[in-house]
Amino acid sequence: MTRPVLLDTDLGSDVDDAIALALLMACPELRLVAVTTVAADVHGRARASARLLGLGGLLDVDVCAGAREALVRRERFVWREIETQGYPPGPDARLSPEPAAERIVRAARETPGLELIAIGPLTNLAHALALDPKLPQRVARLHVMGGHIRRVAIGERVCAPGVDYNLCSDPEASAMVLGAGFATRLVTADVTLATWLREADLARLTAAPSPVARALVPLIRIWTPWQRKIFVEQLGGTLAPDNVAFLHDPLTVLSLVDESALRFEALRIVPSIEQGVFRTFEAPPASGLGTPMDVATQVDADAAREAMLARLTT
Repeated sequence: MTRPVLLDTDLGSDVDDAIALALLMACPELRLVAVTTVAADVHGRARASARLLGLGGLLDVDVCAGAREALVRRERFVWREIETQGYPPGPDARLSPEPAAERIVRAARETPGLELIAIGPLTNLAHALALDPKLPQRVARLHVMGGHIRRVAIGERVCAPGVDYNLCSDPEASAMVLGAGFATRLVTADVTLATWLREADLARLTAAPSPVARALVPLIRIWTPWQRKIFVEQLGGTLAPDNVAFLHDPLTVLSLVDESALRFEALRIVPSIEQGVFRTFEAPPASGLGTPMDVATQVDADAAREAMLARLTT
């Protein structure tokens, strides 16, 4: 039986969201119920998501726009002029007028065993919790790309907490959602910044039978110079010469169907806001503090990349 999932995404801010959606469509174990978009131009993100879904033949999947702004802090969300460039002509999936938070709540009530995949800021989920405080009990599992647990590095540059955009861009929403009692699995920046797509891999995508996989290549080409600007010039990191795109969000999707390249640990996590920065503190197991979560702490990056490419190019 397929597992029903709803994807909540800021597709467009980084090409990894598009790769994650393409990978999800390449996983026959999963059944996509809806896509919800969050942060800044949510309607632009929705149109881009609908285009990829249409290329994949999923024309009946609802795409719902959500929160443009963070819960409390204004103008926190990133938007660049590249966000919706590079997409080929349609067809498009269905753009629904239903707000994202309402769609999330309805999906959880109507779909037994629903799993949520959150690969953007958690603002839509926070709004959904406000609508239905019992949402954590209705959802089988929440998968989140985000968190900074032990050591996060961009090449040789070890990062201070705050580099995790997904959770840190809306701290109040992240604290609300991660403290709500969902059965949660975190795929953290500790492991995602060790995993990337290489220049040589683009030839495999170009030759793939899937039009979705082929559509990723121009999107990646647009993103790569921006990635270097952000991670090297702005954050002071070092990137491998062949790194064309980090695989943050695709690694999260992969973990739903194949976690062999990842090591998960059962940890107690304390979501907190410290001096304005969202933190995911690891509490001692016997302390009784925090919320139990499954957390990715190690990755075999080569195995993970190959597992993703095998699905995308088959």
